[in-house]
Amino acid sequence: MRPNDKILLENIGDYFNYKGLSPNMIDDIKENLREDLHKSEAKDEDYIEYRRKAPAEIILTIQRNLFGLQLNPILFFIVNFLLISYLYDKQFVPFQAATGLSIIYCLLVLPATVMIYFRIVKKNYLYSNRIDVLLGWMIIIIAAVLVGLHAFNIDLGVFVVTKYAHIFVFFAGIIISIAGLYYKRLEFTGIGLLLTQKTIDAVIVNPNAAQIGTVLIWVLILAVIIYYSIRLSTRDK
Repeated sequence: MRPNDKILLENIGDYFNYKGLSPNMIDDIKENLREDLHKSEAKDEDYIEYRRKAPAEIILTIQRNLFGLQLNPILFFIVNFLLISYLYDKQFVPFQAATGLSIIYCLLVLPATVMIYFRIVKKNYLYSNRIDVLLGWMIIIIAAVLVGLHAFNIDLGVFVVTKYAHIFVFFAGIIISIAGLYYKRLEFTGIGLLLTQKTIDAVIVNPNAAQIGTVLIWVLILAVIIYYSIRLSTRDK
């Protein structure tokens, strides 16, 4: 490691330690910087020369990003959980239909939230994510509009989507849940489980079996929420 890069790393650690940031979070920031140092080392430059930024500017960028990075998974989970719960009407599944609002959510809003989620995560602490945070707030506003429309029974019609569309959502939910567990992103696990709960009637035709499956899925969702809440409350300690 180049001498100036080592000093920068120490200054960042000292600054955020002074600000009262948790040791775990400081270690995450320093590890993120160490990984990014390879880019400047490959060009045989100090990191501040490579970034064309003063140390204070790099620290300020990290500080700005902390808020968005910490809220990113929480907002992703809350927004999608509420929209699925509120807009994806389970009673239409046996009739191979869906409301216009639920279709808009599945085709537009959900993919947009996933894209923004990973854009913010990818940039991490060292690069500005202001635009992505603003896009996130726009999604929240759109979500509020959709919820408001549903509250006034403006669902933009009911459309025939066939059972295969609901079956696709069911298995997509299973894949999302497993991927969330594997990559330790429980916000995705919770969303995936809720998608399977909403569409289980398209896969299990026996009402009693579907009801039992629904209860089991809700138990899993509750367990995920409790564990996720505990992990969030202890991650900064």
